[in-house]
Parts: sequence; C-alpha cells; structure tokens
Amino acid sequence: MNMYENFHRTFSGSNQNTFKVCSKCGGACEHNKIGTLLPGEKEYMAKKMGISVSEFKLRYLDILKMGDGTLIHVLKLGELCPFLNRKTEVCECRDFKPLICKIYPVIFTVEAGKVNFTLDDWCQLSRKEVCRNYFKSAIPLFSRLPIPVEWFRHVVSYDDLCFDYDQLRESRKGKSQYAVFTLRELLSFQREEVPPYEIEAYGAETSKVEMYVIKAPSLVFDSCQEIEEPTY
Repeated sequence: MNMYENFHRTFSGSNQNTFKVCSKCGGACEHNKIGTLLPGEKEYMAKKMGISVSEFKLRYLDILKMGDGTLIHVLKLGELCPFLNRKTEVCECRDFKPLICKIYPVIFTVEAGKVNFTLDDWCQLSRKEVCRNYFKSAIPLFSRLPIPVEWFRHVVSYDDLCFDYDQLRESRKGKSQYAVFTLRELLSFQREEVPPYEIEAYGAETSKVEMYVIKAPSLVFDSCQEIEEPTY
C-alpha cells in the first residue's frame, strides 16, 4: 500500500469536533500557512483526484527553489489554500490532504541533524488536552516516513513566513501558472510588521521542547492500526 494512503487510513486528522475549535480563529492556518508537500506526495494526490501530475501542478502547486538548488513543491502561494472552498469553507482534499497540513498543530525544528517534533501552542487545537493527545499520536507515525533530514531543514527555513499578499500577487505577473520562487523572494514578500531578523531566527536551528527525535529516516511504515478520533 502507498505510504501516504496508509497514513491517511491510520490517522484521520480533523473532523467535525476539531472544526468547532478551528472556527475560533477562522481557520488561520488555511489562510496563512504554506502548505508543503512531502517528496512524492504530488503524485499521490494527483492520482487520488484522477488527473495527471502535470495538470495537478498547474492547478494547485508552486515551487520553492532553495539555495542549494533543491526544489520543494508547495500548494499555490496565495491568501487562501487552493483546496479551500470559499463558499462552504470546506477542505476539498480532506481525505488526501498534504500530511503536514493534516498533522498540524504538530510542527518541527532541526537541531544537530535531528528532527524535533512538538505542538504549536498558538493553535487552539493544542489547548484542549484531548486534541493535543490526539495530534501527538500522529508524531510517531510521521517520524517513520522515509524523509531526509535535509528536507525538513529546508522547510523550517520558510514555514513561519507571513506574507503581504498584495506583493505576492504582483510578483506573479510574468511568471508561469506553475511558478518558481526563491527563498529570497519569499522573504521580500513579508509583512512590514514582521522584522527580518525574526524570520531568519526561525530559519536557524532554534530550540523548542523536544518530544520525538528522528536520528535517521526509516524505510518502513508498518503501523496499520487506526487511531481513534477525539470526542469531547
């Protein structure tokens, strides 16, 4: 079974109960977070939608080009997630959404070549114990995926950015529908109230409470037991 399919069957992520909590902040993560795809995830999502990878990239993705030339696929940069239905406010890829979106408020840092997972205390979901414990249960599942530490390091360098969307829209002029952005460009699109040094500090190896540590990516994803959703 595809490792992404296995993950989605094991961990369901948000449900009607978590939506009630998310409504308190208006789903800010769907408006402001960059939706990063794991290596090989675009192929999985395209297959689930019944479209070609090329069409999927044109409709839903942009590319971030890192300093070392690494290309990382992200959901199309803009004020709203491209899968968020503006009328119903429903996620249209809920059953196969990017895993980093699915496990949020789980976040990560990279220190001394190790990936450290914790929960984002800013998110309302992390403030309810039953939800906190539920999302913690996704960490050991996620840590078994064969993702290189360097990939996590790249994601940490931009994951906390907060855009000036007018500048971002203006920057798209002259770019193709499937646009490529450099990290330097992303930094230039930040809201003025976010000091550049704060962005750079997050991109460095900052310290946070460590919950789980990956020493090396595993090639085995063997957990098939479904995790029970929280009720409260």
